[in-house]
Amino acid sequence: MKNVIIVSSVTYAMKGQSALSERGITSALTRAEGVRSVKGCGYGLRIYGDISEAALTLKRNGIRILGYTEER
Repeated sequence: MKNVIIVSSVTYAMKGQSALSERGITSALTRAEGVRSVKGCGYGLRIYGDISEAALTLKRNGIRILGYTEER
C-alpha cells in the first residue's frame, strides 16, 4: 500500500504537513530512496492515516502531487 505522497520541494512538503496537521492527519517529511526514484529532487510526506483524505487536503491547499510511493 502506498503511504508516501511526493511533492516537488521541501517548501511544499512543509506547507503540506501544516495543512494535514490542521485536518488532524499525522505526517512526516521524508527524502528516502522511494521518493528520489520517482523524482530526483522530490520530497515526500509519509502519511499515517487515510492517504486519499491526505491527497485531497493537499490538492485543496494548492499543493501539486507528483506521485505516490511506499516506505517501510
